[in-house]
Amino acid sequence: MRFLQSTKPSMLIRSTIGLIVLLATSQGSLSLLAQELEPISADLRLGLEKIEGNNILRHVKTLASDKFEGRAPGTRGEELTVKYVAEQFKAAGAEPGNPNGTYLQNVPLVGFLTTPRIDLAVSGIPIPFEFQEDFVHDYPRLTRSLEIKSSEVVFAGYGITAEQYSWDDYKGVDVKGKLVLVLSGEPSRPIEGDTQPDPAFFKGVVRTYYATRDAKYEEARRRGAAGILVIYDPEKANTYSLFQTFAKLEGQNLKPRAGSYELAIAGLVTTKAAIRIFAASNRDLSTAEKSAQLPDFQPVTLAAKAAINLRSQLRSINSRNVVAKVNGSDPRLRNEYVIYTAHWDHLGKDISLTGDQIYNGANDNAIGTSQLIEAARAFAALKQKPARSILFIATTAEEKGFLGARYYLQNPLYSASVANINLDAGNLFGLTRDLGSTGYGNSTLDEVLEIAASMQGRIFAKESLDSTGGLYFGSDQIEFAKAGIPAVFPWSGVDYVGKSKDFGENVWEEYSAKRYHKVTDGVMTDWDASGAVADTRWFVIAGFLIAEDNVRPKWKEGSEFIWISKRKKKS
Repeated sequence: MRFLQSTKPSMLIRSTIGLIVLLATSQGSLSLLAQELEPISADLRLGLEKIEGNNILRHVKTLASDKFEGRAPGTRGEELTVKYVAEQFKAAGAEPGNPNGTYLQNVPLVGFLTTPRIDLAVSGIPIPFEFQEDFVHDYPRLTRSLEIKSSEVVFAGYGITAEQYSWDDYKGVDVKGKLVLVLSGEPSRPIEGDTQPDPAFFKGVVRTYYATRDAKYEEARRRGAAGILVIYDPEKANTYSLFQTFAKLEGQNLKPRAGSYELAIAGLVTTKAAIRIFAASNRDLSTAEKSAQLPDFQPVTLAAKAAINLRSQLRSINSRNVVAKVNGSDPRLRNEYVIYTAHWDHLGKDISLTGDQIYNGANDNAIGTSQLIEAARAFAALKQKPARSILFIATTAEEKGFLGARYYLQNPLYSASVANINLDAGNLFGLTRDLGSTGYGNSTLDEVLEIAASMQGRIFAKESLDSTGGLYFGSDQIEFAKAGIPAVFPWSGVDYVGKSKDFGENVWEEYSAKRYHKVTDGVMTDWDASGAVADTRWFVIAGFLIAEDNVRPKWKEGSEFIWISKRKKKS
C-alpha cells in the first residue's frame, strides 16, 4: 500500500453481529458455516478447500524473509521475488498469463535520486524556501538536469476541474510554464440549514478522486504547468513527514512515453512555507483558502517568481509484473477477464539505518501476494471453469505510485477487462465475522461482495470501511478505476471471533503506528491464518460470481470514475 491515509482503527467499521462462526484452521479445513455450503457448488467447494493457511504462511515467510531484501524493484530482491511468484503460479496450476507463453510482463522503469531546488523571490528579494524543510518532491521530470530560470507562481484553489460538479479551479487561466500552488483535499459546502457537508457536492464527507495528489498532478500536467506543489500541514497529519522519507530514497516512475509532457516537479509544500509565499506577495493564505470554496473562485497570480533546478541520478530498471491466468469455459465470454491484483514490491533496504535495515513488508504486501497465489490455485483446481477467464497480476512498484498496474492498463495483455479485485495488506490476526471494502458505493461490485459474504455466513458492511473513503485511492485498484474498469479493495472487518470487542481496532492501531512502512513489518510469531484463509475464499467466491454473470459490473450513478475514465479516453 503506497500511503495509508490515516490509521486503520478510525477507518474500520465495527459490526455487531449475533452469529457463531467456526474458526478456520491453518490446515485448510473449510472455515465457512455449514449453512453457507448450500448455494456453493461441489466443484467450487473443492476449489475453496485448496486454499490453505499453511500455504499462505509459507509464502509470507519466504517473501518477507531477509533473503528477499525488502523486495524493491530493480534489486536482487526483485529477481528472487519474481522467480518465486512465477514458480508458485505454475505449481498452483495456473497457466502463463502473458500471450508470449511466459509468466512475466516487462515494465520499464526509471529510478531517480533527485535533489530539487526552487528559489523564490518577489522583486528580487528572496523568500526562504528549503528542500525537505519547506517542500519535497513526489515526482520530478526524468532528466539528469533541468533549469527553469523564471516562472510565475499561480494559486489555483484545489487544482480541480470536475465537469460533473460544474467546477473549474483554473477558470481558463493559462498556467503553461508556471508553478502552481494548490490546496490539499477538495471543496465542500454545507447542506442548507445544516453544518454537515452536502453529499451531492463532491460527496460531502466522503472523498472523491479529485481530492488526491495524483488527480491534481494530472490536471496540472494536462494544462502544461511547469510544476505543482500541494499544500499540507505537517502538524495535522503525517503526510508531509512520510514524503520527507520518500524523498531520501530512490524514487521510481514509468519510462516516459515518446512525446509525452511531464511536469518539472510535482510535490508537497508546508502550510508555513505557503503562508510566507503569500505574505511576500501581500496576500493572505487563509483568505485565499476561503475563496477557494466558492464556485466563482478565480486563480490568483502571486507576485513571487520561481526558479526551478533539478539534479538527478537516473538508472533504467527492467522490472516485471508476474502474470498468470485460468481460461474461461464459455466460447463467447472467455475473452473477457476478471483481474485479481496484489503488489509484490515493498521498500527494500535502507543502509543508513542502524541495526535492522530491511523493510520486509510482511503485511504490506507479502500477505496479499500469498492470497493471490492461493486464489489462482483455487480457480485452477475447478473442473468446470467459470465462463469468463481469470487473470492474476502480481504488480511491481505499487509503493512507487501504482506503476505496475498503471503500465498494465497502458499496455494490457488482453483487451476486455471487466473487473478488478485488489488484495493489499491482508489479515493474519484471526477470523472476523464482518467484512468490508473501501470505496463502497462506486460500482455494482459492492453487491457481489455482499452476496459472497452471505454465502460464508458473514456480514458485509454497506459503507466504506474508512469514514472518508480515501483509502480507495491508496493502492492498485485506483488505476483500474481511472481506466473505467470497476474495481474493489476488499478487507476484513474488526469483529474477531473469540477476541474482545476492541481487539480488531487495537491490532490495526498497533500495526499502523508501529509497523506500517517500517522495518518492523516482519513475520509475527502469533499470527493466525484462519482469517486470511476465509478472506481468500471470499475473494474467490466473489470473482467466480463476476465471471459467471452475463452482465458486466457497472459504475453506479454519481461515481466520478464515469467522468474520469471518459476524460482519460478523450485525452
